[in-house]
Amino acid sequence: MIVRVITVYVKEECREEFIALTRENHAASLKEPGVLRFDVLQSEEDSGRFLLYEVYADPAATLSHKETAHYRDWKQGVENMMARPRESSAFTVLAPLNPAAW
Repeated sequence: MIVRVITVYVKEECREEFIALTRENHAASLKEPGVLRFDVLQSEEDSGRFLLYEVYADPAATLSHKETAHYRDWKQGVENMMARPRESSAFTVLAPLNPAAW
């Protein structure tokens, strides 16, 4: 399993549209094989900071996600909404190791 954590900073005037587009991407992503979680979180301290917490069965699922039409549409749709570049990190899962626990 692999976890990707993406932090996105969104311009104030774009937040509602960003949320709508990201919820669409979330729903479509959960239908992909190999996607175990796809959480979308908004900071309570900074309403313009969002965290995407994505869990994939393996690195191939991560690559497949980036090739989907809904991901490309999301990426293109939110590109100009960002207050600064996205921050992305990948993590190896140490626990839980059972995919059913996700």
